[in-house]
Amino acid sequence: MKTTSSLPTLLVLALALLQPLAAAELSMDQMWGDTKVQPGLESSDRVALFRDGNYGMFIHWGIYSHLGGKWKGETFYGIGEWIKRQMKISEADYMAEAKNFNPTAFDAKEIVRVAKAAGMKWIIITSKHHDGFAMFKSKHPFNIVDASPFARDPMKELATACREAGLGFGFYYSHNQDWTAPGGNNGPKQNADGSPSSFDQYFREKCYPQVKEICTQYGPLNYVWFDTPGNMPKEHAEKLAALVRETQPGALLCSRVGYGLGDYVSKGDMEVPPRRMDGLWETCDTTNDSWAYAWYDQNWKDQKEILHRLVSTVGRGGTYLLNVGPDGSGRIPAQATKYLLQAGEWLKRYPQVVYSAGASPWDHAQPWGDVTTTGNTLNLVVFDWPAHGRLMLPGLQTEIAAAGVVANGKLLPVTWKKRGTWTELQLPPAPPDRPASVIAVKLQAAPKVDQTLGVHPNVPTSLLLEFAVVKDATKKEIRWMEKFGEWKAANQVSDWQAGGQAVWTVDVAEAGDYRLDLNYKGDGKLVWRIETDEGVKLQNQQNSSPIYHSHPFGLLTFKTPGRHTIAVSLVDGPRDKASLQAIRLSPVE
Repeated sequence: MKTTSSLPTLLVLALALLQPLAAAELSMDQMWGDTKVQPGLESSDRVALFRDGNYGMFIHWGIYSHLGGKWKGETFYGIGEWIKRQMKISEADYMAEAKNFNPTAFDAKEIVRVAKAAGMKWIIITSKHHDGFAMFKSKHPFNIVDASPFARDPMKELATACREAGLGFGFYYSHNQDWTAPGGNNGPKQNADGSPSSFDQYFREKCYPQVKEICTQYGPLNYVWFDTPGNMPKEHAEKLAALVRETQPGALLCSRVGYGLGDYVSKGDMEVPPRRMDGLWETCDTTNDSWAYAWYDQNWKDQKEILHRLVSTVGRGGTYLLNVGPDGSGRIPAQATKYLLQAGEWLKRYPQVVYSAGASPWDHAQPWGDVTTTGNTLNLVVFDWPAHGRLMLPGLQTEIAAAGVVANGKLLPVTWKKRGTWTELQLPPAPPDRPASVIAVKLQAAPKVDQTLGVHPNVPTSLLLEFAVVKDATKKEIRWMEKFGEWKAANQVSDWQAGGQAVWTVDVAEAGDYRLDLNYKGDGKLVWRIETDEGVKLQNQQNSSPIYHSHPFGLLTFKTPGRHTIAVSLVDGPRDKASLQAIRLSPVE
C-alpha cells in the first residue's frame, strides 16, 4: 500500500471543528513485461516522487510524429508510432524521412509549463522508440542531431527545463525492438554488406551504448522506462538493468525491462484496473487514442475523463502516467493542452485527492465517482451528483467524526446517518464544483469496510464480472484492439456450459424496481436468464454484436433491502461466442 500524509492543516482543523451531526505479435508479458514483479520499495526515498506524486506526463515523439499517420497519401488508422512497420515502409525510405523532420516549434520550457500547470510531477519521453530513431545526440548516426536539419538535442533541453522547474525526468528506450538497426527485434536480418545480422550485434553496437549515453549525458534521472521486452535474452536485460543501477542509482525501472527486474509494475496500455492492487504500479494512458501524433485522431479525453481516470488509478493504489503526442513541429496539440490545463486547475483546488493520497478502502470504484484517502480521511470525489443529494456509502464500518463538502477553500458541514449497513450523507441538491466535487469524511479510526458490492438507490450501479463468482463457464481477462494499438480490456465470462452461471453477491440499499441491462457480445440471438435469491426471474432474447453492447432486459425487483444474490445464465444461443462483461442496475424512481 502507498503511504499517506495528513490533510493540509486548515482542512484538518476545520474537520475537527465540525460536529458529528449525523499487439499484436507478442504475448502480454512480452509486450509489457512480467507483471509479477515484487518491488518492495514503497518506503524508500528513491520512490518518493513516484509514490507521492501519483501523476506524470508521458511523451511519444519522433519521425513518426512528422508523418502524422500518413504515408504517400494513405492514412494509417492506428497508433502513430507504429506506422513504419504497419505500412511496411522500407528502412531506406523511413530513414530518409529524417531529412524532412525539422521540429522548429519545439519549446522545452513550454512543454514543461504545460506539464506543471496540468499538475504532473515528472516527464518521461521517448529517447528511442521501436523505429530506431534516437531523439538525442548519439554516436549511432541515426539521430535527430546528425540526421535531421533540426541539429539540436531536444532531450538535453527538456532535461534541463524539467530540473529548472522542479519536475522529475526520465527516458523511454525501446531496448528489444528496433526496426531499422540490423539485428534488432523486427529489424533487418542482414547488414549493409549482406552478411547476416544478430541480436547480440544490435545489443553490442547500438542498444547498450545508447542506454549508456542517456544514463550518463543528461544528469540525474528519475526513470528509465524500457518497453516490449519480447524474447530478448535475459542476460541482455540484466546487463541493461545493471547499467542503470550503476549510472543512475536514483532512477526507477518499470517492469517492462522484463524478467522481473523492475522496481514497479507497469500495467497494460490504457488499462485502469477495476480492483485495488497492492505494491507500486502505474497505468500508462494517452490523451486520445494514439500515443504519437496522428492527423485524424481527435478523440480527446476531456477534463472530466482525465480526472476520473486519474482519481480511479490513485483510488486503486496506483500512479497515472498520461501521454501527449507532439506533432511534427514539436507542439503538443491544442486540444490536449486545453483539457490538461483544465484538469490542472481542478487539481490546484483539491491537491489532497491525488498527491500523497492512498488507495480507497473499497476494492472498487463507486457509481457516483471514486475515493482516495489521506490518513483517516476519505476523499469522496463525486463526478455524478446523486439524486436529491443523497450520497450512499456501502459497508462503511468505521464511525465518522466529521464530514463536509470542500468548496472555495472552505468546508460546508453535512449531516449523515446510518441505514443498516449503509451510511447516507445528505449533500446540497447541486454540486458546488465541476466536473467533480469533493467531500471530506474524517473517520474516528483507520477505515474499515465490508467489500460487498452495493446496489445504490439513486444512481445506476454497474456490476463487473471481475466481482462475480462463476461456475461452469470461464472467467478471464481478455484484451483486444479497437484500432491497431488502441487497447481495450475486459474481465469477462465466456465458454458457457449448460447450467453455467455468473453470480454476484450484493447489498441492496433500498427495495424496489431496478431496470436491468446486460453488457455482452456474441453471435446471433441470445437468451439470458437473471434470477435473484428472492425467486425473481427475468428471461429475454436479444440480438448480439461482435463488440460489447448494452442490452435492456427488463425490471428486476428487490422485495427487501439487504444482502442478495443475482445469477445470470445463458439459456440459448451460440455458447462459444457469448461473452458477458457486466450488468447494470438503474433505480426506477
